[in-house]
Amino acid sequence: METPKYMMKKIFFLLLVLLGMRDGVSAQSSHLMPFFRSFLDGDMENVKLFESNQIEASGRKADNTYKRANQAKPVKNLGLRLTQGKEEVGAFYLPDYIFSTKDGLLIEFEYIMMYTNPSEKGLTDGICMFLVDATTNQYIGDNLKYGAEGAGFGYTHRASVHQSINKGVLPITGMKGGYLAVALDQGNFKNWRMEDYEMRNGIPYDDNLTTIANAQPLKYNTRSNVTIRGAAGRGKKTITTQQNTHEVPEGSWGFPVLITRHTGWSITGGLEDEHSNGLRNEAGFELNTTSGQYERHVAPRIDKPFNISGGGVFSHSDESTYRKAIIALEPNDNGGGFKITVTIQHGTEKTIVIENYTYPSSLSYAENSLPIRIAGGSPPKPIWYTNPPVTNLTLTTPQRLCIGFMASTGQLTAHTNIIKNLRITPLYGARAEDDIYEHRRGPATVRPLDNDVAYRGEGSTPNAGKDNLNPRSFRIWKNDKECLGSEVFVYEAPNEGKWVYNPELAEMMFFPVKGFKGEVSIMYDVKGKYAPYDDELFRSSLAKIVIHIDDNQP
Repeated sequence: METPKYMMKKIFFLLLVLLGMRDGVSAQSSHLMPFFRSFLDGDMENVKLFESNQIEASGRKADNTYKRANQAKPVKNLGLRLTQGKEEVGAFYLPDYIFSTKDGLLIEFEYIMMYTNPSEKGLTDGICMFLVDATTNQYIGDNLKYGAEGAGFGYTHRASVHQSINKGVLPITGMKGGYLAVALDQGNFKNWRMEDYEMRNGIPYDDNLTTIANAQPLKYNTRSNVTIRGAAGRGKKTITTQQNTHEVPEGSWGFPVLITRHTGWSITGGLEDEHSNGLRNEAGFELNTTSGQYERHVAPRIDKPFNISGGGVFSHSDESTYRKAIIALEPNDNGGGFKITVTIQHGTEKTIVIENYTYPSSLSYAENSLPIRIAGGSPPKPIWYTNPPVTNLTLTTPQRLCIGFMASTGQLTAHTNIIKNLRITPLYGARAEDDIYEHRRGPATVRPLDNDVAYRGEGSTPNAGKDNLNPRSFRIWKNDKECLGSEVFVYEAPNEGKWVYNPELAEMMFFPVKGFKGEVSIMYDVKGKYAPYDDELFRSSLAKIVIHIDDNQP
């Protein structure tokens, strides 16, 4: 009997875990998925901060210098704060969790985006998840450096204009070896830049559609987007224009915008009418990988508008400011790479913004990082390329990848970007969701597995369902470091009460101590009951049960 395709993937992954330590890079991969880190207790084990390319590069003016040093800092009970002020970059990666591109991954993280000064309303940048080539040590470890601040999100390069008018601005190399960046983009990560200090490829917006090749109407230059950029160019690139032949170094070309979607936050700063179509189902673009031009792409439909930024601190998903990014990377059997789906949870609702985008194996795009000619005058002015050359980029799929995160802010707005409760699991690992129960009186009985799923292999694609879970695999965690172990179903929380789990009924009971009122919580994980998803590899990441006890008296 033929082994199903999905089964072959899982067998390959298990063999990779067992045998992969033999090559140079896999020696770093000593930790298995799932990964969970709350960042609420300041723990940074297996989490590494890294520094920038061109640490000496100034800001947009000689007297206006960016803080190019990494600003990431864990803040107790808040999360890993990446930025707080203007002109900052914060970045981290997970050097001990190298994974194969033949494996699928599910990446989930809660994030806080808010103006540091509530009175500010200016455009800022955002947060991105990136993948970098970890096949060898060429691009990771001490060689991993982030790129340009601001609209570059630390991922892309910044190409300066001619030296005679660069106003003290230095070019900045992008993230060499970068393979993919998925950005929670507040406006600029998708944009084509051609100003008096920098150039960067992307989507041009102009109401005069003849001014710039492939320009899109200015109304579509929206805030609040999900944007995906592709890989850095490898090695030097020779690009010929009508004026000259240019040798562009590695890290200074590539990083094309592949696809972007607007979520419904208008450029004037307000939500669209949820009952109207609005720009959320108009402002979306995908790169035509053959022509190098951008074409409208607005599927799937977004029925309810939301801001990519929650705008405030939150504790639980039932708050309007709650935000979580869910990024699914499914291996693409035809051509390598991934099929990418990005879902944003805003409050209790989940919206798919980008669905099954197939990462291309090669593409053409307009490269906008070339030196420009200078016109006369005092001071001299640049003559802009209005039709930058289309060049080719081959996106060879690395054998192994490393994952990291960055945030950046621009020169006008102080913005706080925070990540917490980061979960990374195999794509077909069990999924455990947080459970929040309010206003309970006395002893409480809850069913935490009712909104969880595990997978079962039926046909070419595994199917998810609650009935695929093994309730007896339920494990209680006192916190994200201390697990009670298998088959231990009772835990007494000091000064709060007793937790008792019934595996036969899949119910958790909580008995508060006399006089206790307030919020209690416990963490758990679970896995499936059908092979191969009953393996520990496919155990869920941690989820939380939260119960608010109003009155523990009968």
